[in-house]
Amino acid sequence: MQYIDLFGVRYPRIIIEWHDIIGAGSFGTPEETLALRCPAMVTEGYLFDAFEEDDERYVRTFGSYQTSEEPSFADRNCFPFLVLTKKSRRDVEMALLFMKNM
Repeated sequence: MQYIDLFGVRYPRIIIEWHDIIGAGSFGTPEETLALRCPAMVTEGYLFDAFEEDDERYVRTFGSYQTSEEPSFADRNCFPFLVLTKKSRRDVEMALLFMKNM
C-alpha cells in the first residue's frame, strides 16, 4: 500500500468512490424527477482517519500537506461512510488496518 510518513504517522494513499447528492430547485415533471440520479464521484488523496458521531461513521481525507515544523493538511474532506461505494468501504477498512498496524 502506498503511503506517506509524516512525523511517524503513516497516511495511506486512497481512492474513494462515492455518491453525491443532487438537487433541482425548480418545478419538474414526474419524468424529470425520475431522471434525477446521484452522480458518481471520485476523490484521490490520503486517509487521515475515521470516526463515529451520533451513531454515524465518517471518513476524513486530505490531498495536500506540508512538513515544516509540524504537519499541516489542506484539500480536506469528511465523508459519511454510507455515501461510499461498497468497494471504497472495503478499501477504507483495509487502509485503516494498515494505519493501525504500523
